[in-house]
Amino acid sequence: MYNQGIWDGFGHMGNSMMGGGHMFLILILIIAFLAFVFFKRNTNNCSKSKAEDVLEILKKRFANSEISEEEYLSKSKILKG
Repeated sequence: MYNQGIWDGFGHMGNSMMGGGHMFLILILIIAFLAFVFFKRNTNNCSKSKAEDVLEILKKRFANSEISEEEYLSKSKILKG
């Protein structure tokens, strides 16, 4: 009877630890997903700002008559997508 009580206790403890292990895994997956979304969003913001910077340079070159209107229009069309 004493041994039965020990095994029942370990069985119960094992089940609760197993559930805790699954919760820990789910928590890790949620954190990984949120980190991915955060870095993906920041990467998109950086690429947009770089494209805007390039357009500013293009506008300055056109204003300084370094490039023609045709060249300006074609390059800005490419950059804007």
